[in-house]
Amino acid sequence: MTQKRQYRSLRDAFGQFATGVTVVTALDNKKTPIGLTANSFASVSLEPALVSWCVDKSSTRFEEFSKADYFSISVLTEKQEHLSNLFASRSWDDTVFEDVPWYEGHHGVPQLPDCMARFHCKTEHVYEGGDHLIIVGAVEDYDCDPQTPLLFFHGQYKQVK
Repeated sequence: MTQKRQYRSLRDAFGQFATGVTVVTALDNKKTPIGLTANSFASVSLEPALVSWCVDKSSTRFEEFSKADYFSISVLTEKQEHLSNLFASRSWDDTVFEDVPWYEGHHGVPQLPDCMARFHCKTEHVYEGGDHLIIVGAVEDYDCDPQTPLLFFHGQYKQVK
């Protein structure tokens, strides 16, 4: 099996696990809002309250997120597929926040409205994880508004039925 075929096969195998979809936001070193779509979000611990997510080392925002002291994770609803697509395709673009409603949250970190849940975090640990960096955040605050989630499965968005 070729390496390209193995990569595709492994990616397809990983795609068998349905995930929620999040947008992670922070401020870069110039205090400019940045964000990207991530489905690697996980709860880590209740006591202390910790969450994790992973950023690809080849991401155009890798440096900024690897150095961010604070970040927010917004869990998207089924009605927010457009936000997932926007932050997936324009995570490199400093003007992406001009195209979405947002407001300043804790420590000035940009917040997206109408999400199912939002976690306001201080970076606690950063670990090497192959071609990704694993970022663990201490949850300083959160809010929750239960709705129907946006899911990702088999490389596509799915709906809860």
